Amino acid sequence: MAEKPNYTCDLHLHTDASDGGYPVEELVDRAAGNRMQAIAITDHDTTASVERGIRHASGTGLRVVPGVELTTLERHHILGYFIDCRAPRLAGYLSGLRERSRAFMAGLLDRFRRERGLAVADEELARRTGEGIPNMSHLLDVMYRRGDLSGVAFDSAEAVEFFGSPDFMVNYFREFARTRPFVDAAGAIGLILSAGGVPVWAHPLLAGEDEVRKLQETGLLGLEVNTPKHDLAARDYLLGLCARLELIPTGGTDYHGRYFDSIEHGRQIGCYGVEPEVVSRLAGLAMAEKTA
Repeated sequence: MAEKPNYTCDLHLHTDASDGGYPVEELVDRAAGNRMQAIAITDHDTTASVERGIRHASGTGLRVVPGVELTTLERHHILGYFIDCRAPRLAGYLSGLRERSRAFMAGLLDRFRRERGLAVADEELARRTGEGIPNMSHLLDVMYRRGDLSGVAFDSAEAVEFFGSPDFMVNYFREFARTRPFVDAAGAIGLILSAGGVPVWAHPLLAGEDEVRKLQETGLLGLEVNTPKHDLAARDYLLGLCARLELIPTGGTDYHGRYFDSIEHGRQIGCYGVEPEVVSRLAGLAMAEKTA
């Protein structure tokens, strides 16, 4: 049964530029159709969909927050809100990461061809990835369009039989991380700040206060609290931590859709999120960063 939206602002959405199931235009249409006030496009390690989303939302009354979700050396995820996608340091880092990911994926494709009879050419996957960052969702979609798979679910019986494990499909970025392409959490925070954005630790679960304080010293400004990855106890703990450390509590659905419906259990945009006042507060902090 699909979960119905409870919030008008959802600050954690993924498009098909990373591992989301839909193009940004469809996400914008869905959010606008649900009378959302604001969404944040926060793809993994790419901003390829952001400007398109902002353009598509023009005239709808929906605010599209330019964002990103940076993977770190420690395997943390740091969200950046109200970033300038063209800021040199961040744009240069993401461009380099995209090239490294392309090379890593090319190696995987070659291995899958030798070991599992994969028929997908590098060029086919490159066309599907576009300006985004390659991942297994793109490969699933190509295989589905070719007729090699009857569906696009990462954990379908066919996909599991072909790739051996649903864990590999979900954890492609963990495999890529073994090549150590990512900056550490402090570096990710610095990149977001250099782009005039507001850095927030995504789904930190029960992060220790000492670690949060240490990242706060490098510029961390918030913690994602209201997310499906946190139960009530975790949310209460993190809200208390935000109050003590004067950090902004944020929230969002971490929506992927399509490929991950079996994980997300019918979750829809706006099932988790924040009130409009939080979006205004983040925008104000970003403005302060840009004018500092």
